[in-house]
Amino acid sequence: MSKENRREISFSNWEEVISDIETLASSAHETTGSHSFGNIVQHLATTNEMLVGNIVPPKLPWYMRMAMPFMKNGILNNPVEPGFNLPNSSMQEFFWSSTEVDLNEAIENFRKSIKAYKEHGPLPVHPVFGKATKEQVDKMTLSHAAMHLSFVHPR
Repeated sequence: MSKENRREISFSNWEEVISDIETLASSAHETTGSHSFGNIVQHLATTNEMLVGNIVPPKLPWYMRMAMPFMKNGILNNPVEPGFNLPNSSMQEFFWSSTEVDLNEAIENFRKSIKAYKEHGPLPVHPVFGKATKEQVDKMTLSHAAMHLSFVHPR
């Protein structure tokens, strides 16, 4: 996906993320890329729920479990880039709904996931990247949110 089809955004805290989502949701918007706005917000909620242990993702294939901890530094030092393909259908189904997700429902789920994240913090071992501090998980997760929300544009 080219940069022309994405907004240039970054977030330093959860309040900025929810503000961006609410601003976009309150007026006409469109998405570029493969997912609807509702599906993107639900994906971010699912990711947060995974980070606090409220839901358990499918196990990564062995080669990804070996490689992902080494990729962590690149993600910490650079924005998350689009184009990562999930390794199998069970991961795809876990992280992305195959049906349209109502935007208001997704926003409510995202708010709940932020509350859980703030109250319980991330697990000490990230389900994908291994051992990580709260600050590292915050940085990776906020960058992940910025990457996905960069595909949502005001009209």
